[in-house]
Amino acid sequence: MDRFLKSIEYIETHLSEKISVHQIATASHYSTYHYSRVFKALVGDTPKEYLRKRRLTLAAKRLLTEDVGILDLAIECQFESQEAFTRAFKALFDMTPAQYRKINEPFRLLYKKPFSESDLDFLQNNISMEPEIITQPAMKIVGIATQYDDGDLSLPKLWSGFRPYRDKIPNRIGSDFFGIYECYEESEDVTRFVYICSAQVKNFDDVPEGLITRELEAQTYARFTHIGPLSKLEDTLRYIWGSWLPKSPYEYANKPDFELLPASFNDADPNNKIYLNIPVTLKA
Repeated sequence: MDRFLKSIEYIETHLSEKISVHQIATASHYSTYHYSRVFKALVGDTPKEYLRKRRLTLAAKRLLTEDVGILDLAIECQFESQEAFTRAFKALFDMTPAQYRKINEPFRLLYKKPFSESDLDFLQNNISMEPEIITQPAMKIVGIATQYDDGDLSLPKLWSGFRPYRDKIPNRIGSDFFGIYECYEESEDVTRFVYICSAQVKNFDDVPEGLITRELEAQTYARFTHIGPLSKLEDTLRYIWGSWLPKSPYEYANKPDFELLPASFNDADPNNKIYLNIPVTLKA
């Protein structure tokens, strides 16, 4: 967590500079892929969203306290134009910078405060949940792979799209389904992932057109039970990354993590169980 908080400090000291997600991740000694997932789980925003909101928050305060031009603010906040800055400001605060300066009521805005150690204290001291440590044998899976940007994942939508294929996969083993995260591509300031909706199979014979195959190596996982809809998975992830993992004798292994959905899963049922499997190794 010290490493993670250093990345927050890095963001705060470089708000007026052009920085990328990769530079922020480097400041905490994480891979960009792992850092982006941890950041979203802990903070609720992607690193890119957090950076934008922090810049816009400081810009809003300066609009009321300094005689600074909107174009100058846009440039200092690393926006390409005043128009882009105005669009982003209005999207966050529901008014343009000029309107905000004229109204001059700062408490009308929901500022994005810096993420702090007190936020982590809440996660670490107000939730208690222990996982089952399991050894998952190697698996062959068949499914649909979908690429998405780090802030655009919609699990209900992806699983809904998988529904027409799930009962047509040959050579099935068991009745469970697996949602697998893969690192796919890192560009200038965007991290893209692949999420695979899949089922386990005996072999890759007769794989239907349009579906992909993967082999997962045997691995030790910390298996957490999430109760509730897919849309609430972030709450459980926030606990895993912010509380359990830092205190545990394990560390994250750089392997695919996955969600196991029982065949009976119904997202409308508030008592549904989803099993989150985080690859781990014992700390040295």
